[in-house]
Amino acid sequence: MKIRKYLASDMKEGLVRVKKDLGRDAVILHSRRVRRRGIRGFFTPRQMEIIAAVDTKPKDASLNNGAMLQRFIEKDKEMSVLTEELESLKSKVMELSAVATVNDQDEGKEKTVTRKKSSAYWRTYLEHHDLDPALLEEIFVEAESDAAGPGRMSHAKMADILKEKAAGKIICTNGCNSRTQVFIGPTGVGKTTTLAKLAARLSLQDNEKVGLITIDHYRIGAVDQLRAYSEIMELPLEVVMAPQDLFKVMMRLEECDRILVDTAGRSTGNKDQLEDLVSYIDMLLPADIHLVISATTRRQDVSYIAESFKKLKYNRLVVTKLDETNAYGTVMNSSYYTRMPLVYLADGQRVPEDLKLASELDVAGLLWRTG
Repeated sequence: MKIRKYLASDMKEGLVRVKKDLGRDAVILHSRRVRRRGIRGFFTPRQMEIIAAVDTKPKDASLNNGAMLQRFIEKDKEMSVLTEELESLKSKVMELSAVATVNDQDEGKEKTVTRKKSSAYWRTYLEHHDLDPALLEEIFVEAESDAAGPGRMSHAKMADILKEKAAGKIICTNGCNSRTQVFIGPTGVGKTTTLAKLAARLSLQDNEKVGLITIDHYRIGAVDQLRAYSEIMELPLEVVMAPQDLFKVMMRLEECDRILVDTAGRSTGNKDQLEDLVSYIDMLLPADIHLVISATTRRQDVSYIAESFKKLKYNRLVVTKLDETNAYGTVMNSSYYTRMPLVYLADGQRVPEDLKLASELDVAGLLWRTG
């Protein structure tokens, strides 16, 4: 696969360059506004940075775009399985390495420490994951109750108890329930990419007829990015400019099994922007409303986002960009603050492989990846 980065004045110019350089089969992986380098960057307009890719292997001309993407997914399954096995092995090695001893020189003694010391060790460790203090206290109160008894306990045993209690604080659900799936959240958290991953999974793996809607006509290049995905997967795309247009659009997509709706990223503190989005959401109900939060978000900001977006009636949770951090407290904090079921975790740019069902993962175990 060939991957290239382009800088252009706008998305339209960038897409022209991508098609000229990589051809019509190119896929837009990521786009964002960036400043030019150097002091001149502060006095000139931002540029559009586009990351695009194309499969360089010979293609069978008889295959359409949907079949090509399906073939790519099938070829990559073996590598995905290997990656999951390596991650599982890494997690187990890390967990074993966390087992401490107070007397390494006495090889005949069991590698144990006092409960108090083990508890302090893991409390400090989990604080580095930026867990909410109240949530952390709840987990430790329950864990120390289970650990009562003899005064010595291995770090690994205490970790198992804490992991069990942490898992009890997370509610997971099994993906799509409603016909309409809406994605909301702050700017830059990966809503469009997450929607594209889900669209690929539903249409190519589950053989569902999927329709796409975007009401993100504020961000430059947003429509072009989703249109590129829709063309590759051969899915219908509707662009909605006003809430009253949604009824006609939904009628045009009435034969679709699923309708996925992309929304504009909203500034958490901008009440007017959020109120504007409420009018769209009300027209789409009943629906699964997914609040998308980046795993790189600070604890205080997660709490602010959870509270600010309540007026949009979210009832599902998605955490993205797990590949961009090694502190996973945001996953726990998001579930704790929203009190909503966690549906998906996203850990990369690949479509659709890097979108995982939370119910199929050891979510609480993420906290011990680097233990």
